[in-house]
Amino acid sequence: MSRRKWIASGYLLALISLVRCTPTPPPPIFDPDVEILHSPVVAKSSEQVTFTAEVKSVAGPVEVQILVNNSVVQTCSNLTNGDTCSYTGGPYTTYQNTTVSYLARITDSANHTADKGYYYFAVTDDNYAWTRPYMPARKSGDNSDKIVFLFHMADDYPSLDEFIDDVEDKMYAVFNPQDIIEDTGNFEAFNFYVYSKPADASSCPGTPHADTDGDIDWRDVDAILHPANMADCANVTLRRFTAEGSNTKAFLHESGHAVFGLADEYDSSNCSTYYFQASTEPNIWSNEASCQAEQNAKGRDPAACWEFTNCQNGWWGIFSLSDNMVMQRGLVGDPWGVESAENVTDDFDQY
Repeated sequence: MSRRKWIASGYLLALISLVRCTPTPPPPIFDPDVEILHSPVVAKSSEQVTFTAEVKSVAGPVEVQILVNNSVVQTCSNLTNGDTCSYTGGPYTTYQNTTVSYLARITDSANHTADKGYYYFAVTDDNYAWTRPYMPARKSGDNSDKIVFLFHMADDYPSLDEFIDDVEDKMYAVFNPQDIIEDTGNFEAFNFYVYSKPADASSCPGTPHADTDGDIDWRDVDAILHPANMADCANVTLRRFTAEGSNTKAFLHESGHAVFGLADEYDSSNCSTYYFQASTEPNIWSNEASCQAEQNAKGRDPAACWEFTNCQNGWWGIFSLSDNMVMQRGLVGDPWGVESAENVTDDFDQY
């Protein structure tokens, strides 16, 4: 064989070998965006519970099964984006002092299957007494991998029933629909608990019951709800805040401080707020140079930086004071704004 033919043959063999050794790419992971919630978030053993799965984003029609305590209790077929599947069950009398678990199982037309859950919630007696003073309202996975969010009831609440109703409202009507948090994977970063021992909300940022650290020192965030209409605040270091049970504005804004470490973005007329620059992904800056450096690093216009307040020697941002963002106002649906959104997204990326 000539040298030229030998080289050509060797090249062909190498090419064939290369083709044979190229692995077949794995099939895409089936990960439909389907979320399942339950109500009431903590159930008395005499109450029924409604489970609702919502199809948020799927490529085509899917079948959704609701499983409660590992048993299929409802099957809904041909669901597309925006459709829901619901089941009402119980009362779960035999589960008093323990938990009920549930999940949504999704199957597409190609028979790919994915589970969303398991989630757990407490079943109590008719006075909300449980095996522990802290009760899971919606828990999935190990607490060490989650943001453990503990709801406290102020000592002037009319009843535990009203407190539990307000907790559910905060979880589902305030937190869950908010931009970025509403992503199913992000909402699952939280394990929500309620605490039955009363807290003091008379001064900011509130004072949890004296037993709290002994009962649940592994919590991450303390949210003290109170029925009275009063000024609220948060302590970023303690990750603690107060909010009115019936007012969504204070809850979302103050949780921006305590949960995500965001600073205020409004101009305090009497300089009563405390401005600060977060160590990672700050949403405001103590000087123009730092603000401009951030914009340059992110490929944005550094000329957008301006001094929005002269309190504490001046603070800089890239927003307008009329933007009505979460850290300015805090109504459900208010935007985070570019810098705050980067901070919130970065926090969720840790989980």
